[in-house]
Amino acid sequence: MKKVLLLILAACVYSYANAQDSFKRLDSLFNGQFAAGQINGNVLVADHGTVIYKKSFGYADIANKVLNTDHSAFFLASVSKTITSTAVLQLVQKNKISLDSPFKQYFSQFPYPDITVRNLLSHTSGLPRDKEDIFDTLLKVHPQKKFSYHDIIPALQQSPKPLAFKPGDQFSYSNINYNLLALLVEKASNMPFDAYLKKYIFTPAGMTDTYLSNPQVPQKNNVTYRYLYPKHYYPHLKLADSVPTTTDTSYTIFWGQGNVISTTADLLKFDQALYNNKLVNTQILDEAFKPTILNNKQEVVAGGGVSYGLGWYILKIKAHEKIVFHNGYVKGLRSVFIRNLSKNQTVIILDNAQSGANFITASNAISILDNTPQEKLKISVADKYAKILFESGGDVAGSRLIQMQADTAHYRYVAHEMDYIGNELLNDSYTDKALEAFKVNLLLNPTNPEMYNSYGKALNKAGKKQEAILIYKRALALKQDNKDAKDALAKLEDH
Repeated sequence: MKKVLLLILAACVYSYANAQDSFKRLDSLFNGQFAAGQINGNVLVADHGTVIYKKSFGYADIANKVLNTDHSAFFLASVSKTITSTAVLQLVQKNKISLDSPFKQYFSQFPYPDITVRNLLSHTSGLPRDKEDIFDTLLKVHPQKKFSYHDIIPALQQSPKPLAFKPGDQFSYSNINYNLLALLVEKASNMPFDAYLKKYIFTPAGMTDTYLSNPQVPQKNNVTYRYLYPKHYYPHLKLADSVPTTTDTSYTIFWGQGNVISTTADLLKFDQALYNNKLVNTQILDEAFKPTILNNKQEVVAGGGVSYGLGWYILKIKAHEKIVFHNGYVKGLRSVFIRNLSKNQTVIILDNAQSGANFITASNAISILDNTPQEKLKISVADKYAKILFESGGDVAGSRLIQMQADTAHYRYVAHEMDYIGNELLNDSYTDKALEAFKVNLLLNPTNPEMYNSYGKALNKAGKKQEAILIYKRALALKQDNKDAKDALAKLEDH
């Protein structure tokens, strides 16, 4: 008996020490990303439903200095598709929907008889990606009309779009697929989509802080504002809604693809409700977590090392583990929801400043839990250089660039990223700053003819014709079939 107690005690001590080590490594990972400006929002990491790390970073409201907290709520963006998928699978379980039935069976006006419910769930329908592709013709005729997801089928009936491929032949991500699935949930349940989610998903899972956004109903005051950098060179975050768009004003509700507002704590409740079969049985969930098989009998490829099931991406690069996930993006926000099904591990990141490295950060959190090597995260030299150049000028930016380029452990320098920054500045008429960026990039890449093309273009725009001619001649000396340089040089010499 004494030996058994000692073994139990030793196991507890080991487990506690291991948890403490994981906490420290996770804290180092996320604090490092925050220091690098790569996270602004809430993170949560859980093992078998027990939270082992959670933290809030940055501001929910920059103008009023309101920090993100445990209670901050975020738009989930396309992570919402996992919830839409769950709703559809519940109705499959109740025999109200069949995965392999044509969608037209439920909506006779739908003009594509070969698209099945499975095609919509797996993004193998061939339908256009977004609402702008569906309503482009109607908006020309009715420019003042506000469209919703209920208008999709009438629009397709009135002006059918050619499918990009035969349903089931390829994978092509489409928000329209999930707008149509929201309509299907409404039809099969005889309930509004938001009411269905509340009754059959949010309430059973205990997700008391989760709901669908509706422009006709005020949001709760714990919803974070969303921020972004309008351009790479812009030094400060701006409210996403203050950055103009050309299409959003023509549309209202497009449920199914996104629009769920939630918290990290509620997403963990959803995660555990799936594990505990409170929402859908194991057999149907297993179907959702399998790679979709195309008409050619091959698995869907949704990116490098990634497949797609029924509402979930499937990570293939860790063959010994079953990892599913979804990420999301909407202007001013990025979300990541990763579930290691083999070990009941969960990582959630909700970021209200659309930080670009969050998926790698979340993957590294899983690696910390597994005690496997992490992917090295490096900051873009070009991105940092652009902000310093815009705010402090060429001399400061140049000296800082030299420091960053030498620090290869923390920074990555990529010539085409610098070239993009220069073109962004040039297109926005910051010609002097563009010249500086192109010149630095050229000096660092003296044998790359494309860098000469860019610098020549900026010199020409600045009115420095003779200098541009010399640069274009050098570009041609490096690459004789350089058409851009030939054409530009011909115009300059004609003048």
